[in-house]
Amino acid sequence: MVDLTGAITQMVVLVAITVVGFAATKLGYLDDHVKAKLTLLLLNVTLPCMILGSAGDVDVSSAGRQVIWSLGLGAAQFFLLLITGALCNLVLRTPFEQRPIYLFMSVCTNTGFIGIPVAAAIYGNASVLLSSMFITAISLFFYSIGIALISPKGTRQGLLAPFKAAVNPSSIAAVLALALLFSGLHLPNVIEETLTTLGGITGPIAMLLVGVVVAGLPLREVVSEWRIYPFAIIRQLLVPAALFVALRPIVPDPTVLGVFTVMFAMPTGSMASMFAAQYGRDPKLPAKGTILTTVASFAIIPALILFMTMV
Repeated sequence: MVDLTGAITQMVVLVAITVVGFAATKLGYLDDHVKAKLTLLLLNVTLPCMILGSAGDVDVSSAGRQVIWSLGLGAAQFFLLLITGALCNLVLRTPFEQRPIYLFMSVCTNTGFIGIPVAAAIYGNASVLLSSMFITAISLFFYSIGIALISPKGTRQGLLAPFKAAVNPSSIAAVLALALLFSGLHLPNVIEETLTTLGGITGPIAMLLVGVVVAGLPLREVVSEWRIYPFAIIRQLLVPAALFVALRPIVPDPTVLGVFTVMFAMPTGSMASMFAAQYGRDPKLPAKGTILTTVASFAIIPALILFMTMV
């Protein structure tokens, strides 16, 4: 059972850090150069440390079942996100040329950048390893089917492309954490404390960077994209809530189900606009989607947590 007060408190803290990042950017303390360096630090250093350091917080007796369920639900989540994107296109009567972008915005979610810190804030450090399992499973499909959604016709990727893309410092840390967990080996206390301390700054860095992103775009232009508002409500609130109710009798572990639901509700990732530009699509729409769905998540995720504690 989620501690509602504690979860809401943690979300408020994350929102407050985002506001600090926004203000620091407007005051000139943070900029795109600092953002690029901090992003590399987060993805290549602090997040892997957070994942590796979480191995000692996982209950070994239930870890095997949790990992299997997390990998399975992670794979299912990609296709459910794809279906949700198609549903949004249908309901919102999205113009034909924008439909691939909305599908891509649905599957390109910020699970790693924001998802792991948010899940850890709600479910504790033991959920970090489970979150990384979700991301590993999703990545295999995202870098194959997901990229194909916005790729020009006739563009082909090698069979190994999704597997190569899924190999990164975080996935390597997840494999090492699993090896430590199931082998019964323990890192020396000084190393474990170092990993935990470094991993602990992941959440604050991630939310500061969200503030930088929000501060960097003209809000008047961003807020005019009206379809993104119902898109966020459908994809980040209504569908995750419905899936939580539908899967609760099936998924035996409440933490796994909770992490699945929270990860499903994550906003569109900042990489969406970069991929769109790379494959000849309009990068402005996914950039707007990233900003609006991220801001919306600060209200949607607490509402989703409240719903999960009440049903």
